[in-house]
Formats: sequence, structure tokens, C-alpha cells
Amino acid sequence: MPVILTACTQRKRVTPSPLLCARDLEIGTLGQVVEAWTAKLATAEALAPAKDVYCGRSFVEAKKAADSAQAELHIVSAGLGLIRGQQEIPSYNLTVSKGSPDCILDKLQGHGDADWWAALGGHKMLTDVLDRSSGLIVIALPSPYLRMVAPALQGVSDALCERIRIVGGRDVPDLDPRLEHVRLPYDNRLDGPQSSLPGTRSDFASRAVRHFVENVLSSAPLATAKEHAELVEEALAGWDRPSPKSGTRMSDDDLKSIVRDHWSRADGRSTKLLRILRDELNIACEQKRFSRLAAEIREERAL
Repeated sequence: MPVILTACTQRKRVTPSPLLCARDLEIGTLGQVVEAWTAKLATAEALAPAKDVYCGRSFVEAKKAADSAQAELHIVSAGLGLIRGQQEIPSYNLTVSKGSPDCILDKLQGHGDADWWAALGGHKMLTDVLDRSSGLIVIALPSPYLRMVAPALQGVSDALCERIRIVGGRDVPDLDPRLEHVRLPYDNRLDGPQSSLPGTRSDFASRAVRHFVENVLSSAPLATAKEHAELVEEALAGWDRPSPKSGTRMSDDDLKSIVRDHWSRADGRSTKLLRILRDELNIACEQKRFSRLAAEIREERAL
């Protein structure tokens, strides 16, 4: 049976418990914060299956993909680790998205999201799922979540690597280089005029996995990674990329977010990054402005 990995969402159908909010945790060491959070979870009541708690387009598209492929849906959760779609869970407020009052990263001293997820048990949970699986494993995660699970994917066997397909996140420096060879070539043509699944960057991975399941995997379930990539490219051939909206100016923050997503792919080279922006993504950016933004990203990565 195939396995599909998707990300949790901040939106939930069940109102989060006021006792399960990351904002109420004390700042501390990784161990202290994990202990405090798991203590809260231990007293919380499971309300519904995870597939019925999370909502929003990103999650809906992933569910449709799993149903279509008759796959096991597993959810990478910032608050719970890795959970099955059928697993009953409480409703909570905890995220790794900066700017939210419930961002767990604001509570940790010198640790990032991958450290948090590992301490929460996510790495062991993911390893167990990979070890038990015998079919295709499709990882459909946006960049922040793929970065979070990347350490758990380091050193997978070559045989397991051949059963993995990745759609979504690009800016993942810690990803095992072998996994780049099983990445499917989805790009912003999925948002073009010929696409039946246009959407936003936040739900791109889920839309891509649905397209893969319904248009490629259904007819070639036993194909190799190379064959699947060729079939995806064939399905997208002739699709136009979306045209930028006339008169719309992208903010510095939005541009920097896009550049970060493609940084590793371009090896941080400004010329290649600018070409990706202009030629692939149809985003106009004056060169002097781009150089300034690239320099800011280069400095933040160095830090």
C-alpha cells in the first residue's frame, strides 16, 4: 500500500483546547519545553480522527490524493510528531511558523524546528513508518516541513530511496542528495491556464501529489523514479506558466521567500536565481533590487 506524507495545518475543524496552546509554555531548554508540552498532551482528550480535524485546501487535496491512491495518509505535525490520518487526536495550537503567538520556536533556547520535531519523537515515528512500508512513499511537504523531517531521511537505504517520490519543498539544504534524484518535476505550470489544479504556494505540494496520483501513478504504479519523472514532464508538456498580474508589485518579503525556496537548487548563485525568477516563474525583479535581497538572504544563511 502506498504512503503519502502531508503537513498539518493551523486551521482545524475543532476549536483548539485553551489548555493546548504553545503561547502558554515557558521559555526553556529543548528538553524542558518538550517535557512541558507532552505533559499537556497527556491530559488532553482525543476528539476526532486527524483526517477530520485538520482542514483547508492543502489538507483536502492531500486527502483526495490518498483516497484516490488507496494510500495510508500520514501527517507531519509540529505539535504531535507523525500521526496517521485515522488516529484520534486532540485539537491544539502549536506551529513552527514564525510570527504566530503559538510558534514553538519562540520558546526554545538555541534550537530549530528539526530539533523540536526529533525531540517530540517525530524521527522515530517516521523511521518506523518507512521500515514497515513496502510500497511507494510520496513525500508531499512544503519547504519548512521537508526541512523539519530531512534529518530523519538521511542515510536511508538505496532500496528505500528508490521507493520515495518527493513533490514540494525546494529549499532544503539538509536533504540527502540521493533524494533529489527522486524528486518529481512539478513547477509553476501547475498554476498556469491549462491546469485543473491552480492554487497558492502554500498548497502546492498537496496539489502536485493529487495530480501525480490521478494522472501518473494510476497508470504506472510500478514505474521507476526516472519513469515517473518523465511521465510528469509529459503530462505538463505544453502547459503555460502563469502570467504575472498586471500592475502587481511583489513585496521584498514575498520575493525573499521565493528566492529561499530555490536557493539550494541554484547553489546560491545570483545569476541562476534571477533566471529562475524571470524565466521559470515569470516574476519581474530589477537587478539592483534582486542583488540587495540576495545579499540579505546570503547573510542570514551565514548567521
